Amino acid sequence: MDVSDKAERPAGARRPVGRVLVVGAGPVGLVAAVELARRGVEVRLVDAAGGPSGGSRGKGLQPRSLEVLDDLGVAGRIVATGRSRLAIRKYRGRTLMGTSEVNADSPEPTAATPYPRTLLIPQWRVEEALRERLSGLGVEVEYGSELVGLEQDGDAVHASVRTTSGTERVSYSYAVGCDGASSTVRGLVGVGFLGETDETVRMLTADVEVSGLDRDFWHWWPSPGGELLAMCPLAATDTFQLQVGVSADTAGELSLARIQALVEERSGRTDIRLRRVVWQSVWRFNVRMVDRYRVGRVFLAGDSAHVHSPAGGLGMNTGIQDAHNLGWKIAYVLDGAPGTLLDTYEQERLPIAADVLNLSSELLAGRVRGVVPGEGRGSDTRQLTVRYAASALKGAGGEGQAGVQAGDRAPDSLLRAADGTGVRLFDLLRGPHTSMIAFGPRGSRAAAALVERFPRDLRAFTVLPARTPTSEAGPDSLTDSEGHARRDYAVDGDTLFVVRPDGYVGLRAEDPDEVQVLRYLRRLMPEGPADREPSIRSL
Repeated sequence: MDVSDKAERPAGARRPVGRVLVVGAGPVGLVAAVELARRGVEVRLVDAAGGPSGGSRGKGLQPRSLEVLDDLGVAGRIVATGRSRLAIRKYRGRTLMGTSEVNADSPEPTAATPYPRTLLIPQWRVEEALRERLSGLGVEVEYGSELVGLEQDGDAVHASVRTTSGTERVSYSYAVGCDGASSTVRGLVGVGFLGETDETVRMLTADVEVSGLDRDFWHWWPSPGGELLAMCPLAATDTFQLQVGVSADTAGELSLARIQALVEERSGRTDIRLRRVVWQSVWRFNVRMVDRYRVGRVFLAGDSAHVHSPAGGLGMNTGIQDAHNLGWKIAYVLDGAPGTLLDTYEQERLPIAADVLNLSSELLAGRVRGVVPGEGRGSDTRQLTVRYAASALKGAGGEGQAGVQAGDRAPDSLLRAADGTGVRLFDLLRGPHTSMIAFGPRGSRAAAALVERFPRDLRAFTVLPARTPTSEAGPDSLTDSEGHARRDYAVDGDTLFVVRPDGYVGLRAEDPDEVQVLRYLRRLMPEGPADREPSIRSL
């Protein structure tokens, strides 16, 4: 679903106090800026480049990232211009060795998982959709603006930005570095980049216009020696993304003639003709990550914090989820939430990056051996099982039990409103708020009381069993007519879920007690006037 281009805070809500600088306008920086802007935070997004990148780069969005983009209101447009069904032809020279499917092991969409498959789409198109969403929120990317200095004290970050008009020094509440593997932000705050670089492993990635090649297939010429050639048609364009292993001394741009020669050499075919090279870049094996995601008021996200092999498309996806995790936390703290909320960004995301580094390296080794996308990949690359097991935001209890527990992704579901219309749970969760989903009267009563304490940032929904009489349904009640929600959340009794703004369950409370849930909410919620009302009992 796509949403209107406007800030999503309730009418009349106060604006968070403070400004945030985001450095780097790739997918990660754009997600961070949208997350902040839609919550009313004043955000500035700068990028040293002269304009948007036109390259396909990371061309795969994983299911969890599609859910993030759904929450941001741009998934509809992005899905419409990508493709999740694509057959892969595997060759040895001119001989066709077999055909497989890029999402061969992915299930069909369900009520709980509307986006079960990897979506193939060029990165520039993802950025384009996010830029338009950001523009609708009143924020434009400032291209040609380079961060050249960064200092901080206990109250602010002081940034020096060089623009065409000269160098300016401006103070911000926080800064977020999304400026890639060679991050200026990371260097200025003195964070090391641990890992390894193998200069002997290099790959050219290019967007090329081609004749003589069927656009209904992703064509692969794998080689045990790492001399891979792959050509993937990019949906709704005239181009293929070409990936080809190159020698260790390859640097800079290759001529059209040189790339043509590589295609002929690896494929054994002279009928595949390259007409034009639209964009190109040489990748080298570089697997690194930081040992901390935060230095005072400065945060790192995406390739600034971790770089991976391109296999599995995990780098961009992990970065998008970094930004989605961080944005709401900064906005909440600027609006009065406990400052300790920001500590959970590193707690939650650093272990995920470490796991992804290992997975992407395993996938790269498979590519070298001739394993094409979709073969033996399993569910890890889809990132739907990512959970925050050791987070300070994880409510107590439920560890090892069946069903959705604290720290898990909140599944989608299909419900019915009082008038009989279908409602997706994701549509209710979408936006800047924290949500409570109540299954049962005790949970419903607790949720209603707690919304009065946090009226600006908390919403509650009651899920009723099938065949509940209409007379028993309240204005925020929905009917689980097909039993999807109870099954997917493994509910058997009166249960209340607290779902964070990023779509992860913070608390699962059986036979919920209002005081228990309030204690949890005070870990993350901005304090509003209702929370200080003396008429509401204090803890």
